[in-house]
Amino acid sequence: SFYDNVEFFGWGPKLRELLIGTRDESCELYKLRGQEDTLLRHIVSFVGSEWGDHVRLTIPASCIARLYYYGMGRFLAGRTREVELLDNFPMSSKSSDAQGFVSFAVCGRIDFPEPSELNVNMLPFIFGNKESLPEELQCYYDCIEKCPYLREEVGKTGYLTVQESYVDTGKAQRREGLHIESPGAFTKENSSIFSPGREHHWGFGMFYEPDLFDGGIYMASSVNNTSEVFDALVDKKINGIVDHHGGCEHLRGLIGPGTKLQANELVWMTDCTPHEALQQKESGYRQFFRVVTSNISHWFAEHSTVNPKVPVPDNVVIVRGNKFEV
Repeated sequence: SFYDNVEFFGWGPKLRELLIGTRDESCELYKLRGQEDTLLRHIVSFVGSEWGDHVRLTIPASCIARLYYYGMGRFLAGRTREVELLDNFPMSSKSSDAQGFVSFAVCGRIDFPEPSELNVNMLPFIFGNKESLPEELQCYYDCIEKCPYLREEVGKTGYLTVQESYVDTGKAQRREGLHIESPGAFTKENSSIFSPGREHHWGFGMFYEPDLFDGGIYMASSVNNTSEVFDALVDKKINGIVDHHGGCEHLRGLIGPGTKLQANELVWMTDCTPHEALQQKESGYRQFFRVVTSNISHWFAEHSTVNPKVPVPDNVVIVRGNKFEV
């Protein structure tokens, strides 16, 4: 049918105004009433493209590396001998924030502990200190330690989110719709840096040092295909490109297909990376795990979990009230 081939456009303020205009007899847009699936859809495609200069498509992390003799290289599928040299990348290139070249990376796997209906959000803890977690959450310490955070994070405050719950078919446990982390959540511009692994000089194009992850966010779930991340970066400094809570459904047509995460797969991503929760195909129990590294600027008290053992650092602003009404 016609609807099998149309491009999907998410709800946004400009689409809302266009649709309202088609219902207002005093508006020129009223002439387009009844043409929502053709002419109006075509108009919306041009409206959406105004953000194109501020959405950057990125290279899959597994397809880029620092070569020992030749600088940066991009691979067709994984780090093999088939490589394209990227002359415009210096040897020391790092991918950073909205101007980077990598938006997320699979960085390992975790083993979830036995579920016990835990539900905490942005709970402060100290990297490298199991005792800084409440007793009921210490079972997640091994998951935290599987995150390849830098040694510089040890002793600093991180933020743990765990949700364990039964999810019905056709429902999503977490936030649906395309979004990035809320603007202003991280303290400095270079809060999420990816450094691709470097080829060993004796590796003959087959062995590479580990990738390095500075800051950013780690995430995993226990159910296949219930989270999706995208090879794209959104410049959230641009006014209006996302809403106050990072929502960017209207950018979906600009970022291409996503990658569905598999059960227990651990990924690192930036705060500019579009991602979303997906509906479950079958009813069942799901566990969700997330660690946010130390460089945040705001902590929303009403939506976050207090840890009696670890206060929110003095340099982080505690926001009172409902963040969806701020």
